[in-house]
Amino acid sequence: MHAFVLADPDRCIGCRACEIACSLAHLPPGCDPGRAMEQGTDFTPRLTIVRQGGLVVPVQCRQCEDAPCARVCPSGCITSEGRSVAIAEAACTGCKACLAVCPVGTMNMLPAAAGPARLVAGKCDLCLGRPPDSVGPACLAVCPAGALTLYEPAALARLAADRRRLAALGLPQPQG
Repeated sequence: MHAFVLADPDRCIGCRACEIACSLAHLPPGCDPGRAMEQGTDFTPRLTIVRQGGLVVPVQCRQCEDAPCARVCPSGCITSEGRSVAIAEAACTGCKACLAVCPVGTMNMLPAAAGPARLVAGKCDLCLGRPPDSVGPACLAVCPAGALTLYEPAALARLAADRRRLAALGLPQPQG
């Protein structure tokens, strides 16, 4: 089972701090964030703020177990490994097949981090490249409203077991 981040639309205030943190976390290695902002480096978050019907919520990759993006990728650059669905950017041909099949609509075409200027598939990677002293994805660390939650496989298994136990006892399920 993969880890993934979900947002609570009842708590999200639409401040976009998560988008900024995500963009900064994915700057090229050695790039100074202050200088990047001064030079107008591409703002490329791997999540999208959705505003609809009075609600605002960030949406990012759900790290699907049977990832449609990985199944359709002709170059095999999208794989389901470890705790997430990963993209080997160097192997991406930019065909956009993954965009067409993503059930959540969270795949994007982003500037390649290395090599010649080109667009490649990009999505939330749970900030896997963050320094070891960082805890979790950058978006979680900066959300002032606490609207984002990282769901780890072990916690999800406990939650499912608790819900099954409550259902078996005929007790009401917790909300949220």
